[in-house]
Amino acid sequence: MLTIKITLETLKLIEEKYKDYITDRNIGYILFVAKFDGNIITVYDNNKKNYYKMTIQGQDPMSIAKLYSMDEKICPKKAKIEKESPYFIDVDNQIGSDEVGTGDFLGPIVVCSAFVNHETMKLIKEQGITDSKKLSDEKILEIVPALINKVYYISKVLTNDRYNNATNKGYNMNQIKAVLHNYCLVNLHKKMPYVQNVYVDKFCDEKLYYQYLSQSKEVEKHIVFKEKGETYFPSVALASCIARYLFLKEIATLNEKYKVKIPLGASAEVDKFAIEFIKKYGENEFLKICKSNFKNYQKIKEQEQEKLF
Repeated sequence: MLTIKITLETLKLIEEKYKDYITDRNIGYILFVAKFDGNIITVYDNNKKNYYKMTIQGQDPMSIAKLYSMDEKICPKKAKIEKESPYFIDVDNQIGSDEVGTGDFLGPIVVCSAFVNHETMKLIKEQGITDSKKLSDEKILEIVPALINKVYYISKVLTNDRYNNATNKGYNMNQIKAVLHNYCLVNLHKKMPYVQNVYVDKFCDEKLYYQYLSQSKEVEKHIVFKEKGETYFPSVALASCIARYLFLKEIATLNEKYKVKIPLGASAEVDKFAIEFIKKYGENEFLKICKSNFKNYQKIKEQEQEKLF
Protein backbone atom coordinates (compact mmCIF):
# COMPACT_ATOMS: atom_id res chain seq x y z
CA MET A 1 0.00 0.00 0.00
CA LEU A 2 1.18 3.52 -0.80
CA THR A 3 0.02 6.81 0.76
CA ILE A 4 0.29 10.13 -1.07
CA LYS A 5 -0.89 13.74 -0.74
CA ILE A 6 -3.09 15.27 -3.44
CA THR A 7 -4.48 18.75 -4.13
CA LEU A 8 -8.17 19.65 -4.14
CA GLU A 9 -8.06 20.02 -7.93
CA THR A 10 -6.52 16.55 -8.23
CA LEU A 11 -9.13 15.14 -5.86
CA LYS A 12 -11.92 16.43 -8.10
CA LEU A 13 -10.18 14.98 -11.13
CA ILE A 14 -9.82 11.56 -9.50
CA GLU A 15 -13.42 11.57 -8.28
CA GLU A 16 -14.66 12.40 -11.78
CA LYS A 17 -12.41 9.85 -13.47
CA TYR A 18 -13.37 6.97 -11.15
CA LYS A 19 -16.94 7.98 -10.38
CA ASP A 20 -18.30 4.73 -11.85
CA TYR A 21 -15.99 2.69 -9.61
CA ILE A 22 -16.76 4.39 -6.30
CA THR A 23 -18.13 1.82 -3.85
CA ASP A 24 -18.36 3.85 -0.63
CA ARG A 25 -18.68 7.51 0.33
CA ASN A 26 -18.46 9.65 3.48
CA ILE A 27 -17.52 6.98 5.98
CA GLY A 28 -16.02 8.90 8.87
CA TYR A 29 -13.00 10.74 7.44
CA ILE A 30 -13.15 8.74 4.22
CA LEU A 31 -14.46 10.85 1.34
CA PHE A 32 -14.74 7.91 -1.03
CA VAL A 33 -13.36 4.50 -1.98
CA ALA A 34 -12.93 3.41 -5.60
CA LYS A 35 -12.10 -0.08 -6.86
CA PHE A 36 -10.87 -0.61 -10.42
CA ASP A 37 -8.57 -2.98 -12.31
CA GLY A 38 -7.49 -4.73 -9.13
CA ASN A 39 -6.68 -1.45 -7.40
CA ILE A 40 -8.29 0.22 -4.41
CA ILE A 41 -7.89 3.94 -3.78
CA THR A 42 -9.17 5.59 -0.61
CA VAL A 43 -9.32 9.37 -0.26
CA TYR A 44 -9.44 10.94 3.19
CA ASP A 45 -10.67 14.35 4.33
CA ASN A 46 -8.24 16.84 5.82
CA ASN A 47 -9.18 19.69 8.16
CA LYS A 48 -6.32 21.84 6.85
CA LYS A 49 -7.82 21.71 3.35
CA ASN A 50 -4.48 22.45 1.67
CA TYR A 51 -4.11 18.82 0.67
CA TYR A 52 -5.86 15.45 0.94
CA LYS A 53 -4.49 12.01 1.73
CA MET A 54 -4.98 9.08 -0.63
CA THR A 55 -3.98 5.47 -0.14
CA ILE A 56 -3.41 3.17 -3.10
CA GLN A 57 -3.55 -0.61 -2.96
CA GLY A 58 -2.86 -2.87 -5.92
CA GLN A 59 -0.24 -4.53 -8.08
CA ASP A 60 1.58 -1.30 -9.03
CA PRO A 61 0.50 1.59 -6.76
CA MET A 62 3.52 3.67 -7.78
CA SER A 63 2.26 4.05 -11.35
CA ILE A 64 -0.96 5.60 -10.01
CA ALA A 65 0.91 7.68 -7.43
CA LYS A 66 3.10 9.25 -10.12
CA LEU A 67 -0.02 10.60 -11.83
CA TYR A 68 -1.38 12.43 -8.81
CA SER A 69 1.10 12.88 -5.97
CA MET A 70 2.18 16.32 -4.68
CA ASP A 71 5.49 14.81 -3.49
CA GLU A 72 8.32 15.59 -5.91
CA LYS A 73 10.17 12.47 -4.72
CA ILE A 74 7.31 10.41 -6.09
CA CYS A 75 6.38 12.81 -8.88
CA PRO A 76 9.59 14.66 -9.85
CA LYS A 77 9.65 17.89 -11.83
CA LYS A 78 9.86 16.07 -15.15
CA ALA A 79 6.77 14.04 -14.31
CA LYS A 80 4.93 17.20 -13.28
CA ILE A 81 5.61 18.73 -16.67
CA GLU A 82 4.27 15.62 -18.33
CA LYS A 83 1.18 15.82 -16.12
CA GLU A 84 0.36 19.16 -17.74
CA SER A 85 -0.12 17.41 -21.08
CA PRO A 86 -3.69 16.57 -22.19
CA TYR A 87 -5.46 14.38 -19.67
CA PHE A 88 -9.09 13.83 -20.53
CA ILE A 89 -11.82 12.04 -18.56
CA ASP A 90 -13.95 11.27 -21.63
CA VAL A 91 -12.61 10.29 -25.05
CA ASP A 92 -15.79 8.80 -26.53
CA ASN A 93 -17.77 10.46 -29.33
CA GLN A 94 -18.50 14.01 -28.22
CA ILE A 95 -19.06 17.62 -29.21
CA GLY A 96 -17.42 20.44 -27.31
CA SER A 97 -17.51 24.22 -27.55
CA ASP A 98 -15.26 27.07 -26.47
CA GLU A 99 -14.64 30.73 -27.29
CA VAL A 100 -11.78 33.21 -27.54
CA GLY A 101 -11.48 36.97 -27.80
CA THR A 102 -13.86 37.88 -24.97
CA GLY A 103 -11.06 39.36 -22.86
CA ASP A 104 -9.46 41.28 -25.72
CA PHE A 105 -10.38 44.94 -26.18
CA LEU A 106 -9.42 44.68 -29.85
CA GLY A 107 -10.49 42.03 -32.32
CA PRO A 108 -13.57 39.82 -32.70
CA ILE A 109 -15.07 37.07 -30.60
CA VAL A 110 -14.76 33.59 -32.09
CA VAL A 111 -16.76 30.58 -30.92
CA CYS A 112 -16.11 27.07 -32.17
CA SER A 113 -17.81 23.72 -31.61
CA ALA A 114 -15.83 20.62 -32.55
CA PHE A 115 -16.57 16.92 -32.90
CA VAL A 116 -14.21 14.30 -31.51
CA ASN A 117 -14.15 10.53 -31.96
CA HIS A 118 -11.42 7.93 -31.59
CA GLU A 119 -9.89 8.86 -34.95
CA THR A 120 -9.81 12.52 -33.98
CA MET A 121 -8.11 11.59 -30.72
CA LYS A 122 -5.13 10.31 -32.72
CA LEU A 123 -4.77 13.72 -34.34
CA ILE A 124 -5.15 15.45 -30.99
CA LYS A 125 -2.34 13.37 -29.49
CA GLU A 126 -0.13 13.76 -32.57
CA GLN A 127 -0.48 17.55 -32.62
CA GLY A 128 -0.43 18.04 -28.85
CA ILE A 129 -3.84 19.69 -28.69
CA THR A 130 -4.69 21.04 -25.25
CA ASP A 131 -6.20 24.22 -23.81
CA SER A 132 -5.25 26.99 -26.26
CA LYS A 133 -4.29 29.23 -23.32
CA LYS A 134 -1.46 26.81 -22.56
CA LEU A 135 -0.12 27.05 -26.12
CA SER A 136 1.69 30.00 -27.64
CA ASP A 137 0.10 31.72 -30.61
CA GLU A 138 3.05 30.54 -32.70
CA LYS A 139 2.29 26.95 -31.69
CA ILE A 140 -1.41 27.37 -32.52
CA LEU A 141 -0.52 28.68 -35.98
CA GLU A 142 1.77 25.68 -36.44
CA ILE A 143 -0.42 22.78 -35.32
CA VAL A 144 -4.00 23.76 -36.20
CA PRO A 145 -3.53 23.94 -40.01
CA ALA A 146 -2.37 20.31 -39.91
CA LEU A 147 -5.74 19.11 -38.62
CA ILE A 148 -8.36 21.77 -39.35
CA ASN A 149 -9.37 20.10 -42.62
CA LYS A 150 -9.45 16.67 -41.02
CA VAL A 151 -11.98 17.37 -38.25
CA TYR A 152 -15.62 18.42 -38.09
CA TYR A 153 -16.34 21.80 -36.56
CA ILE A 154 -18.64 24.81 -36.81
CA SER A 155 -17.38 28.28 -35.97
CA LYS A 156 -18.81 31.77 -35.71
CA VAL A 157 -16.83 35.00 -35.89
CA LEU A 158 -18.57 37.98 -34.33
CA THR A 159 -17.01 41.12 -35.77
CA ASN A 160 -16.64 44.17 -33.58
CA ASP A 161 -19.31 46.23 -35.33
CA ARG A 162 -21.85 43.44 -34.74
CA TYR A 163 -20.65 43.00 -31.16
CA ASN A 164 -21.03 46.73 -30.48
CA ASN A 165 -24.47 46.69 -32.07
CA ALA A 166 -25.49 43.82 -29.75
CA THR A 167 -24.23 45.54 -26.60
CA ASN A 168 -25.96 48.77 -27.63
CA LYS A 169 -29.20 46.75 -27.72
CA GLY A 170 -28.59 45.60 -24.15
CA TYR A 171 -26.90 42.22 -24.64
CA ASN A 172 -24.24 41.42 -22.06
CA MET A 173 -21.11 39.38 -22.77
CA ASN A 174 -22.47 36.08 -21.42
CA GLN A 175 -25.69 36.48 -23.40
CA ILE A 176 -23.68 37.05 -26.56
CA LYS A 177 -21.55 33.99 -25.84
CA ALA A 178 -24.63 31.86 -25.17
CA VAL A 179 -26.16 32.80 -28.53
CA LEU A 180 -22.90 32.08 -30.38
CA HIS A 181 -22.32 28.74 -28.62
CA ASN A 182 -25.88 27.68 -29.28
CA TYR A 183 -25.56 28.51 -32.99
CA CYS A 184 -22.40 26.41 -33.34
CA LEU A 185 -23.67 23.49 -31.25
CA VAL A 186 -27.05 23.25 -32.96
CA ASN A 187 -25.55 23.29 -36.44
CA LEU A 188 -22.78 20.82 -35.65
CA HIS A 189 -25.14 18.44 -33.85
CA LYS A 190 -27.38 18.40 -36.92
CA LYS A 191 -24.48 16.90 -38.88
CA MET A 192 -24.02 14.12 -36.32
CA PRO A 193 -27.26 13.66 -34.35
CA TYR A 194 -26.08 10.36 -32.87
CA VAL A 195 -23.63 12.12 -30.54
CA GLN A 196 -24.92 12.10 -26.96
CA ASN A 197 -22.18 13.90 -25.05
CA VAL A 198 -22.07 17.68 -25.50
CA TYR A 199 -19.68 19.80 -23.43
CA VAL A 200 -19.28 23.55 -22.98
CA ASP A 201 -16.57 25.38 -21.09
CA LYS A 202 -18.73 26.86 -18.34
CA PHE A 203 -18.93 30.67 -18.32
CA CYS A 204 -22.25 31.22 -16.52
CA ASP A 205 -24.92 29.41 -14.52
CA GLU A 206 -26.72 26.70 -16.51
CA LYS A 207 -30.20 28.12 -15.84
CA LEU A 208 -29.05 31.56 -16.88
CA TYR A 209 -27.52 30.14 -20.06
CA TYR A 210 -30.88 28.75 -21.18
CA GLN A 211 -32.66 31.94 -20.14
CA TYR A 212 -30.40 33.84 -22.50
CA LEU A 213 -31.65 31.58 -25.31
CA SER A 214 -35.36 31.95 -24.55
CA GLN A 215 -35.94 33.76 -27.85
CA SER A 216 -33.89 31.32 -29.95
CA LYS A 217 -35.81 29.10 -32.37
CA GLU A 218 -33.53 26.10 -31.81
CA VAL A 219 -31.69 25.36 -28.58
CA GLU A 220 -29.10 22.67 -27.91
CA LYS A 221 -30.19 20.83 -24.76
CA HIS A 222 -28.60 18.34 -22.34
CA ILE A 223 -25.26 20.15 -22.28
CA VAL A 224 -22.64 19.36 -19.63
CA PHE A 225 -21.18 22.66 -18.42
CA LYS A 226 -17.79 22.44 -16.72
CA GLU A 227 -15.26 25.09 -15.77
CA LYS A 228 -11.89 24.56 -17.44
CA GLY A 229 -13.70 22.14 -19.75
CA GLU A 230 -10.75 22.14 -22.13
CA THR A 231 -8.70 20.23 -19.54
CA TYR A 232 -11.36 17.52 -19.18
CA PHE A 233 -12.78 17.04 -22.67
CA PRO A 234 -10.79 16.79 -25.91
CA SER A 235 -13.65 18.27 -27.94
CA VAL A 236 -13.50 21.49 -25.88
CA ALA A 237 -9.70 21.57 -26.16
CA LEU A 238 -9.91 21.11 -29.93
CA ALA A 239 -12.60 23.79 -30.21
CA SER A 240 -10.45 26.10 -28.10
CA CYS A 241 -7.45 25.69 -30.40
CA ILE A 242 -9.45 26.11 -33.62
CA ALA A 243 -11.18 29.20 -32.22
CA ARG A 244 -7.81 30.70 -31.27
CA TYR A 245 -6.43 29.93 -34.73
CA LEU A 246 -9.39 31.61 -36.45
CA PHE A 247 -9.10 34.57 -34.07
CA LEU A 248 -5.41 35.00 -34.92
CA LYS A 249 -6.23 34.82 -38.63
CA GLU A 250 -8.80 37.60 -38.17
CA ILE A 251 -6.24 39.72 -36.32
CA ALA A 252 -3.73 39.12 -39.12
CA THR A 253 -6.32 40.33 -41.66
CA LEU A 254 -6.88 43.51 -39.64
CA ASN A 255 -3.13 44.03 -39.31
CA GLU A 256 -2.76 43.78 -43.06
CA LYS A 257 -5.70 46.09 -43.73
CA TYR A 258 -4.50 48.86 -41.44
CA LYS A 259 -0.75 48.22 -41.68
CA VAL A 260 -0.43 47.84 -37.91
CA LYS A 261 0.28 45.19 -35.31
CA ILE A 262 -2.73 44.95 -33.01
CA PRO A 263 -1.81 44.10 -29.40
CA LEU A 264 -4.04 41.64 -27.57
CA GLY A 265 -5.54 41.83 -24.09
CA ALA A 266 -6.73 45.00 -22.39
CA SER A 267 -3.54 46.52 -20.99
CA ALA A 268 -2.07 50.04 -21.01
CA GLU A 269 -0.13 49.03 -24.10
CA VAL A 270 -3.45 48.34 -25.84
CA ASP A 271 -4.77 51.76 -24.79
CA LYS A 272 -1.65 53.44 -26.19
CA PHE A 273 -2.12 51.61 -29.50
CA ALA A 274 -5.80 52.63 -29.57
CA ILE A 275 -4.96 56.33 -29.18
CA GLU A 276 -2.46 56.18 -32.04
CA PHE A 277 -4.93 54.27 -34.20
CA ILE A 278 -7.67 56.85 -33.63
CA LYS A 279 -5.26 59.66 -34.49
CA LYS A 280 -4.51 57.98 -37.78
CA TYR A 281 -7.85 56.48 -38.81
CA GLY A 282 -10.49 58.18 -36.69
CA GLU A 283 -13.01 56.99 -34.12
CA ASN A 284 -15.49 55.50 -36.59
CA GLU A 285 -12.84 53.22 -38.02
CA PHE A 286 -11.63 52.33 -34.53
CA LEU A 287 -15.13 51.15 -33.59
CA LYS A 288 -14.75 48.49 -36.28
CA ILE A 289 -11.92 46.83 -34.37
CA CYS A 290 -12.76 47.45 -30.68
CA LYS A 291 -15.35 46.40 -28.10
CA SER A 292 -16.87 49.75 -27.20
CA ASN A 293 -18.36 48.61 -23.87
CA PHE A 294 -14.91 47.87 -22.43
CA LYS A 295 -13.61 50.31 -19.81
CA ASN A 296 -10.61 50.91 -22.09
CA TYR A 297 -12.81 52.75 -24.57
CA GLN A 298 -14.40 55.02 -21.98
CA LYS A 299 -11.00 55.80 -20.46
CA ILE A 300 -9.56 56.69 -23.86
CA LYS A 301 -12.51 58.98 -24.63
CA GLU A 302 -12.14 60.75 -21.29
CA GLN A 303 -8.36 61.19 -21.65
CA GLU A 304 -8.44 62.31 -25.28
CA GLN A 305 -11.71 64.24 -25.34
CA GLU A 306 -10.25 67.55 -26.49
CA LYS A 307 -7.58 66.08 -28.76
CA LEU A 308 -9.52 63.38 -30.56
CA PHE A 309 -13.22 63.89 -30.19
